[in-house]
Amino acid sequence: MTAAVKNPAVTKQPAVIERFQQMIDNRHLAHAYLLTGASGTGKKEVARWVAERLFCQNLQDGMPCGKCEECHRISTGQHPDVVEIEPDGQSIKVDQVRFLKAEFSKSGVEGNRKVFIIDQAHLMTTSAANSLLKFIEEPAGNVTAFLLTESKNLILPTIMSRTEIIELKPLQKSQLVAELTADGEVTESTAHLLVRLTSDREEMQNLLENNWIEDAHKALEKWFGAVTKGDMSAFVDVQTRIIGLAKDREHQAIVLDMMMLYAMDLLALKFGQVDLTYLTDQAALRQVAEQTTVSQLLKVSDLLLPLRGKLKQNLNFQGIVEKVTIELCDIFKMRG
Repeated sequence: MTAAVKNPAVTKQPAVIERFQQMIDNRHLAHAYLLTGASGTGKKEVARWVAERLFCQNLQDGMPCGKCEECHRISTGQHPDVVEIEPDGQSIKVDQVRFLKAEFSKSGVEGNRKVFIIDQAHLMTTSAANSLLKFIEEPAGNVTAFLLTESKNLILPTIMSRTEIIELKPLQKSQLVAELTADGEVTESTAHLLVRLTSDREEMQNLLENNWIEDAHKALEKWFGAVTKGDMSAFVDVQTRIIGLAKDREHQAIVLDMMMLYAMDLLALKFGQVDLTYLTDQAALRQVAEQTTVSQLLKVSDLLLPLRGKLKQNLNFQGIVEKVTIELCDIFKMRG
């Protein structure tokens, strides 16, 4: 007997998978579930795992094998009795739900069971959600529906009340780093930085586009290196490099968070901790930490920690960064 292929859902959400396994074994599977969790936590993988568990032709110790034709078709979105829909443009439209309703009314093509997966269910238009409501309320036949969302608060209360809500836990940072670096396109140092900034895989991909995160890191590495020497050329870096990277409010907030993480790394090094964000800057940061008093490093943190909050107060980004640059240079000039 060959071992089952390790499903990513089992790695990402072992407790949720165990819960579903028990429900299936005890024949307590509900007709509709709302899976909620941040992007990348494995919502679709969990829904597909349940489908594979229901359809697999060669279960291995109660787990889908991941190799048979049924498992393969489900994992590639090609199984006729496992129907998936996702937003058409910016929303899930009523015509898409009508298609689902038509599928609801049919018996399984190859069996007596059907599974429906609605990705980003929070993007259903109100009319689409209302159209779906009756079929969630009164399911026809042996049907299990999965609604996937990043925020249950965006789902209509009438939909929520008719589904069993399962919240997926955020992934451990080590899991995220392993996933990001698996194909070799993202370096370990960049991955460590990304997971400190966000747990949302979609946001990570946005930051990776056009090498933005790497360019931002290089610019801030140069800026912080000058700042820690009390060198006012850092003020020039703000105007010539950093402002150009902060192209919108979202990227401005990320730049400020990256600045704050430098302060966190300095304090971590000062107190002998090894869990750092900026792996490639470690040697330079260690030297700064050794040459700077705890009191001074706390002042640095006090300056950098509130920066994102200032941006939320609609203060000018360039003004925020220029002011903190001057203040940081003054602190580091006083070393020794």
